[in-house]
Amino acid sequence: MSSRLPRLALAAWSLAAVLVAALVAAVWHFLAAAPDSRDMPAMHALTRAGATNPTRPLTSALLSAWQLDAVAVAVLVLAGAAYLTGVALVPLRSPGVVWPVRRTLAFFGGLAVGAFATNGSIAVYDQVLFTAHMAGHLALVMVAPALLMWGRPIGLALAASPEERRARWERRLRGPVVSVLSAPPVALASYAAVIVGSHLTGLMDTIMRNGWAGQVEHLVYVLVGCQFFALVVGDEPLRWRLASPTRWVLLAIAMAVDTFTGIVLMQGTHAIALLPSALHVDALSDTRTGGAIMWFGGDAIMALIMVGLVVGWLRTADFASAEQGWLEQARVTAFNAHTGSDDGAGPAAIDADDDAARAAYNQWLAKLDARGR
Repeated sequence: MSSRLPRLALAAWSLAAVLVAALVAAVWHFLAAAPDSRDMPAMHALTRAGATNPTRPLTSALLSAWQLDAVAVAVLVLAGAAYLTGVALVPLRSPGVVWPVRRTLAFFGGLAVGAFATNGSIAVYDQVLFTAHMAGHLALVMVAPALLMWGRPIGLALAASPEERRARWERRLRGPVVSVLSAPPVALASYAAVIVGSHLTGLMDTIMRNGWAGQVEHLVYVLVGCQFFALVVGDEPLRWRLASPTRWVLLAIAMAVDTFTGIVLMQGTHAIALLPSALHVDALSDTRTGGAIMWFGGDAIMALIMVGLVVGWLRTADFASAEQGWLEQARVTAFNAHTGSDDGAGPAAIDADDDAARAAYNQWLAKLDARGR
């Protein structure tokens, strides 16, 4: 097999190199043009280049207000190049296998949401309007992670790896550290702690007034969101492979956390600290509106994800098929859920004389036997 990278991977990394070079040039230009001050222009050049103090309402500048968060863009560009490299390598590592296009579109959709949340209008306004800040929260802790994990980046990395490296990474993914971090109670507790801790304590005042704190907040939101949604929508090759009802329960509990946080903010008497601006905002009213966004917006996003899970489950179960009885449908659905099948394998695929299918089925049966002892 040739050791050269496929054309898609070469094109992806060439484009990434050009974009990173352009980011470096943009940051350098901003630093050279910025006047000397004690406001850490280097930090602004890296995370808020080109941003100006907003003077118009957010609704009138929703698509026209932009800034350059060079750090975020660089991370997003490199992540996209790495993902495309995996897509290009899958057919080489596993002849005849093509990575699903819907997975790739979902992953890049998550990158696009992350790009807007850190560079678009809600990022420009996120220190002078808590409502804009809250919209960024929903994008970074819910929408972007859900799409990224729908793209199955961990599964792609394994599929694109040589067999010996794949086996090594599979052992690590099922090791104690990853198993604890990806356990449903731990992932749910992390999500709840971040949502409640960042909104209902004095921490939010610090985040609103300090750029570096906002960058840390963005990173934590994305990581915790990926930790949670890897279990809910990801179907990643982790130790914990949850049945559909368990995923629905996790989403329902997360919705309760969002609802509780939103209601507390809506009924609160403490206004989140905002930076001075020409918008003349009523801070307490803005804080309460941000709580409403958390409640209704967060629950709406979670509800849409749950609808997607239910539709996917119904497709996998294939209840419309008159040829399958409900017992056979249950067997197929359980097989797909517990062996990580991503192609909606039917009974013919399960019972076929295929070594991979037989091994996955036997491994699942062995786990059931071990649990019953």
